[in-house]
Amino acid sequence: MAKRCTRCGNFLMDDERFCTRCGENVSNIPPEGQPTQPAQGIYNAGPDNSFGRNEGYSSPANYTNTYNNPYATPIQKPSEEMSLGKWVLTIIVTTFFGIISLIFLFIWGFGDGPESRKNYCKAMLIVEVISLVLGIVLWFVLMGIIGSMAGGLGDYLEKYAENYQYGSAAATSLLSFLGM
Repeated sequence: MAKRCTRCGNFLMDDERFCTRCGENVSNIPPEGQPTQPAQGIYNAGPDNSFGRNEGYSSPANYTNTYNNPYATPIQKPSEEMSLGKWVLTIIVTTFFGIISLIFLFIWGFGDGPESRKNYCKAMLIVEVISLVLGIVLWFVLMGIIGSMAGGLGDYLEKYAENYQYGSAAATSLLSFLGM
C-alpha cells in the first residue's frame, strides 16, 4: 500500500515521514485503503455547547469533534511567506550568475514554491526579454554609427594621406586594417 501527500499528491511509501517532492509532513497520513480517523486540529471550534459543564476547563481552540459540530469551519492554511534570507538568496542567485540565473528564473518561476517568488521570477524573465531586445536594437544602432564614422575616416585618410609624416603607406595599411 502507499499513501499520497496532501499538499502535492505525490505517491509515498508507508514509512516515509516527509514528502520527497515538497517536504510536507506526512507522518500522520494513513496509507490508502485503511480507515481514517476524524481529523483533529484542523478545524476551529464553533460555539461552546458545554452549558456550564466542566467549569474551569476549556478545550484547545483548534480542536472539535467534526461529527457533532455543525459550526466547525476549516482553518485556512497560511500562505507561504518568504523570509528575508530567502529573498536575499533569491535576488543574488537570479542576478549575478548569468545563465545559471536564467535557469533558476525558469525553475522558480514555473515550479512549486511560494507564489511571491513565482511572480518575482516571472517578472524578472519579462525584464530579461525586454533587456535582450533593447540590447540587440542598441547594438545595431551603434554598429551603424561606428560604421559610418569608420567610412568617413577612410575617406579622410585617402584624401589627406600625403600630408602626414608617415606617408601613404601608413594610410594604406590603416585602410586595409579597417577593411576598406
